[in-house]
Amino acid sequence: MESTEEEHERLAGYPTFVDGIPESDWPRLHLSEGDLQRVRKKREPHTQLGYAVQIVVPRFLGRAQTDMSRIPNDLVEHVGEQLGMADPLAAIQRYGEHGDTVRAHAREIEREDGWTSFTEGRRRLEEQMEHWLESAPVGPKALRAKMLGWLLEQRIILPALSTLDTLVGKHRNSAENHVIAKLYRRVTPAQIRVIDQLLEAPEGRPSQLSSLRGRIVGDTVPSLERALKRAEDIAGLGFADVDVSDIPQSWLAALAERAMTARVLRVRGHSTKHAAALAAIKRLEKSALDDALDILDRLITGRFINKPKRWAEKELLRAYPEFAASGALVAEAILAVLKSVAEQVDTETGEISDPHTDTASTRALLETYADRPALAEAAKRLLTYMPARDSDADEARRTKALEQYPVLRKLVPLLVNRRLFGANPPGRRALTALSDLPRLMEAEHARDGDIDTELLKGSWRRLVLGTPGTEPGSVNLQAYAMCVMETFHQRLCERDIYVPGSSRWANPKAALLPRETWARERLSRLAGLGLPEDAATYLAAAREELHVVFDRVDSRVPDGAQLVSPDGRLVLAKAAAPRTSELSRKVDEMLPTAELPEVILYILNHIGGAAPFTTATGEPFAYTELDSSVAAVMVGHGCNVGLAAVASDQGKDALTLARLERVSHGFRPETIEACNKLMVEAGNRIPLTRHNGQQMASVDGVRFTIPSPQPHLSIAPQGSTDITWMTVLNEQAMQLSGRMVSGRASAALEALSVLAAHRPPRRSGIPYAAIVAEAGTHEDIVFGLLTLCGYAYQPTTDQIADHRLWRIDSTTYPHLRDATRRSINVDLISEYWDDILHLIASIHHGAVSPDDALRILTHHGKPNQMGAALAAVGRIWKTRHLLNLYDSPDYRRGIEAQSRLHQARHKLAKRICHGIDGPYPEYQPGMENNLGPLGLVLNAVALFNAIWIHKIVEKMRAQGRDIPDSEARQLDLLRFDHINMRGRFHFELRAEAIAIREPDPDPALGEAVADGLDGHGGR
Repeated sequence: MESTEEEHERLAGYPTFVDGIPESDWPRLHLSEGDLQRVRKKREPHTQLGYAVQIVVPRFLGRAQTDMSRIPNDLVEHVGEQLGMADPLAAIQRYGEHGDTVRAHAREIEREDGWTSFTEGRRRLEEQMEHWLESAPVGPKALRAKMLGWLLEQRIILPALSTLDTLVGKHRNSAENHVIAKLYRRVTPAQIRVIDQLLEAPEGRPSQLSSLRGRIVGDTVPSLERALKRAEDIAGLGFADVDVSDIPQSWLAALAERAMTARVLRVRGHSTKHAAALAAIKRLEKSALDDALDILDRLITGRFINKPKRWAEKELLRAYPEFAASGALVAEAILAVLKSVAEQVDTETGEISDPHTDTASTRALLETYADRPALAEAAKRLLTYMPARDSDADEARRTKALEQYPVLRKLVPLLVNRRLFGANPPGRRALTALSDLPRLMEAEHARDGDIDTELLKGSWRRLVLGTPGTEPGSVNLQAYAMCVMETFHQRLCERDIYVPGSSRWANPKAALLPRETWARERLSRLAGLGLPEDAATYLAAAREELHVVFDRVDSRVPDGAQLVSPDGRLVLAKAAAPRTSELSRKVDEMLPTAELPEVILYILNHIGGAAPFTTATGEPFAYTELDSSVAAVMVGHGCNVGLAAVASDQGKDALTLARLERVSHGFRPETIEACNKLMVEAGNRIPLTRHNGQQMASVDGVRFTIPSPQPHLSIAPQGSTDITWMTVLNEQAMQLSGRMVSGRASAALEALSVLAAHRPPRRSGIPYAAIVAEAGTHEDIVFGLLTLCGYAYQPTTDQIADHRLWRIDSTTYPHLRDATRRSINVDLISEYWDDILHLIASIHHGAVSPDDALRILTHHGKPNQMGAALAAVGRIWKTRHLLNLYDSPDYRRGIEAQSRLHQARHKLAKRICHGIDGPYPEYQPGMENNLGPLGLVLNAVALFNAIWIHKIVEKMRAQGRDIPDSEARQLDLLRFDHINMRGRFHFELRAEAIAIREPDPDPALGEAVADGLDGHGGR
């Protein structure tokens, strides 16, 4: 029967035997060869069984269990079967009678298996809890689950459930009190009196503070007025100047929710009450503005856009029977006249002559369709419903919108009188025009000099200035007011106009470098980026560069070649798969054979040892033969076979399971990155792997779906969620970075984030790195971002979604005429050039991430005006890239080769990670912890191959074979047939056995060549 303690543990998520042992956990409860050796040292069979059971129990429970009656029978039988015992249940009962022996064995096992007592690990746990609670309040159950996961991961013995609950209460209260104290210190005595008044609740009625929470419903002008009044009332409480920007929003939300309930009135501590009320007021300040702006957005969209559009469409549909027949009649008559006046061609001689027509014959021809008055009436009827030639598709909708002018007249003063809005440079003209509207609307007449004619785009110019029957220069004020409101709304949605103090409608550019800093450091930052201060200089250079590429390609296009598809896209042939060369086959024959552990030990020796891996406190491991321990951990996790499979207790302390488990705690993201960095630097010293002086990087992601909730996986804690393991490779097939990201991130932006941290961007305008990756959405914006940040973005043909070409001026290219019909909007680039430079400098400085930059450039998934300007920049360089892909086979081959590295790397990973059927069939719990060591193993194999392929090539050259650098660089660095990945692992480096397999005809020369690279870092 389940005890009360066991019931509490089960309900709290504590590991317990009450519900049995899940099928997936049984492999962890199997005794290894080392375990069996320890068990056999005990004399009595029942002691051996009890000791063996105590070895496996902590692997499941996270703590010892000295009461043998609470061990499940199936676990006892499972262990007894491995020991060959006939009646294990009787033996375990006998073992449990010796309590002192049981407890002594438990302490011995904890010590030998590397478990840390909770007393020793408690301080680290409490530091971790403080870190969790610093950024957000965590509920008791969620915090307890985090603690359990962390303790098991760190191999710290689980304490009693009551101990954890005590820590949960202590640290949650401590974190909350810390936030409350910070908030309470920021209110003045006068503000405290205001809070007390707000919290007063008459009998049976909510407090005034709770009343302010109620949202306004409706999308009308009165609703907006009430919402703005609510925002003003909250702002007028006198807390607008209280700065709480350093308090995490989740803490503010939690305290604010408390202030809105009756519970806060029962709180004895005044500091708690006042802090919670302050949090609620600061939250209400933002939410009230957001609510009001949401109403404004829906009001303008519904009344001035959607409803007039429906009216215009209904009117057109209603009139269709009238103008459809007129349209057919006019069209038939015009086609007949055009046919009668067409040139006549003599089929025998080919001579072209003018037709014999006169007025009488043309009239007669027209009258065969209808008399002239009927034709004229049909044409006039068409003009009634069709927009003018200089108009656009929005004219009918805008004309209908003028019927909503009475609503507009009420709305404008409501917005202008409150001075809510701020504006970035692109939105200032619209905001100024809105501010000036009340004065114009009071006037009976206005002239074109009284308004901002720059706002009159498309059909607005006709509606405002071209009203029939008015004198030249007069203005339709209703149309102008509606034009200003529409432009204001567009800029507001794009956040060129924003509302300070709101959340959803705030200025997204506020995260950029401060304007004062940008103005002061502008020239120095632009010099570092290699970008000119003015758009004209940049566009002139881009125009010349694009012209050179266009001219070169145009001169080499064969006559009659199909360059463009019917939809206007450039036709690009897919690159052929590379063939295995004779040199590659020869290299395969000569590469030294080795075991995977030998490869890893060789590389650790080559890069200077395993020093990057440290204890949790950052101290070096005080172990001898640390290289062997690190190599074993890399193999155990990288091959997904576990540490027990590579551990050995036979005379080598470096390979004991306890040692390996302790060393495995040193494999943290920062230590893995440090080891990766050493390998990358070693690869950079090998001339063979340099790519024509331009370093390349490619990015790809392996996507997983989390099939069920994983409480200890912070990136996808609940539900079925996509996560992606993003890897960035350089041209040497070495992984620069690997991390798990939520969802499906843009590979190109991930590359920009990683490379910005690894390498400086271009100097003096020379690209320092080329990026091969898929852009995802907003392809043209990504082209612009990466190019301006100093990287040559070079996706493969398959990675580019849109193959259309763009031209930057009116120059014509005969063979490319059909491909260059689209023009780049250079005026838009010039208008937003300063904002673009500000954004790029902010990315370079680290103030804004590439993903955040994309959010600044888009709204609801579509580019805003600044995003459209950056997309125009991107089209310049995408066009150049597409032309180079078409014209240069070498250029295309290099990019395709870099992209294929990911395919080869996945193939190698599948061979290495053989603990399951391939590394990526589906998400496995804990897989995210194995991918880091797997990346190190893959890098080690690539570096090992690079070193020995370089030696082989140099040896062949010394023997008189001519091997061009271009051919040598095409050799696959991820080949693996010469490396044994399976079987028993031996962690000893046989340096003399790792050698080129072909006999050297000149021993002295061969020895010199073989030693040629060791001076770069080998020992």
